[in-house]
Amino acid sequence: MLGAITGDIIGSVYEFHNIKTKNFPLFSEKSTFTDDSILTCATAEWLLSNKDAKEIFLKWGHVYQNRTIENGKIPAFGKGFMGWLQSGQPYGAKTNGCVMRISPIGLMEKDIEIALKKAIYLTNMTHNHPESLKYTTAYIETMFLLKKEKNPNMVRDYISKKYEIDLSKSIDEIRPEYNKFYCSCKNSVPQAIVAVLESSSYEEAIRNAVSLGGDSDTLAAMAGGLAEVKFQIPTKIALQTLSRVDKSMRDVIFKFYQKIR
Repeated sequence: MLGAITGDIIGSVYEFHNIKTKNFPLFSEKSTFTDDSILTCATAEWLLSNKDAKEIFLKWGHVYQNRTIENGKIPAFGKGFMGWLQSGQPYGAKTNGCVMRISPIGLMEKDIEIALKKAIYLTNMTHNHPESLKYTTAYIETMFLLKKEKNPNMVRDYISKKYEIDLSKSIDEIRPEYNKFYCSCKNSVPQAIVAVLESSSYEEAIRNAVSLGGDSDTLAAMAGGLAEVKFQIPTKIALQTLSRVDKSMRDVIFKFYQKIR
């Protein structure tokens, strides 16, 4: 959870100003949380409560519906989710918004079948598209594999074969042609997985993801969620993240980690 939020905040600076290098400042005065962090907190609160997921997501969405990024130029939430806040009806999207928010499920649940069931339920609530469901399940299963499997090639082979996902290219091979408009699950979840499989630390995983360009905050959020179960988040980085979120978000973060310890 904190891994995803950290990735979101680090990547937020580069979402509309893509870079193609791993050499960049992790944090700046402009580093801020976006919808990825907000909805990750919503997922965590859902897992901690006995309330309906829709009720909780509507609450978080309405609280932050006027939040903007890029000095007020860009709404924090996409058009699809903003429409959902008004209608409450799933909108058939196959974008990565369904994946960037689910890392708390993989952290809290010990049984993969329960985790998959919850992730699918949450995805169907908004992004009820077969492609979204495919990548949601692939992401959760990758999280579970990374908890116990140290060999990245084993994870790569298993996920690529089971879900028919191309994980064969390296970050250096992906980077030159990667497009800033790639925000579909198909064009971002595999890249986030590769960013983690090619890394030897949490920080390197985030740097790999951001260096691709594209939807940088969400790439880094998805990579960060996976990297959290494979590596420790350095204390200095975690503290920087906690200083950049609202009190309501910090409260949920602290309660979540108290619960899963």
